Amino acid sequence: MNIKRILFWVCFVAVLGLIMWGLIVAMNKEPGTAGSNLGTPMDITAADHVRGPNNAPVTLIEYADYQCPACASFNPIVERLVANSSSTLRFVTRHFPLAQHRNAVAAAQAAEAAGKQGKYWDMAGLLYDNQTAWENLSTTEAAQLFRGYAERLSLKLDQFDVDVSSAEIKAKIDADRADGLKIGVSGTPTFFVNGTSITNPSNYDAFKQIIDTAALGDSQ
Repeated sequence: MNIKRILFWVCFVAVLGLIMWGLIVAMNKEPGTAGSNLGTPMDITAADHVRGPNNAPVTLIEYADYQCPACASFNPIVERLVANSSSTLRFVTRHFPLAQHRNAVAAAQAAEAAGKQGKYWDMAGLLYDNQTAWENLSTTEAAQLFRGYAERLSLKLDQFDVDVSSAEIKAKIDADRADGLKIGVSGTPTFFVNGTSITNPSNYDAFKQIIDTAALGDSQ
């Protein structure tokens, strides 16, 4: 194979990769919502799911959709950030299920129901790790699979069944999404560092640099 042919295939693969990334981004945008000038998320409350110390110099808020492929891709990065910045980072996740993802709301309900039994983050991890197993199921099939995840986490299934369809959990998800819409969130994941939206980093190191810079700025 000559040099020209090698260069051709390298360029072809690079262009194909850019096209695929563009498709993923487009699929995880919600038409008709506000543009890129984002406001400030609502204050953190007892209803939020929080990891990290309350006095951490950096607060990272994510508006996410469990059926969003990009959110699943970012989840290991966020988990690594939380693990490696335990004293400087407070992480908060909020729901922003996109209309085109038919099982996104049910997944959020399952996470919230697990949270009622102290297993929110465990369920979140299962949902992301197994996204391809449930994303194309019917809503009934997906709900049954989520119940299986609850059983795997040793949750009380009777309580899970009540909580997963409760008005309280529905209101929590709706409130998160409404706040996202109010401040201009239009796709997932959308991240805010200390109340300011950021462009999604391309990898862990770039994300860690943002967190470290914000922590350093707070200490000065």
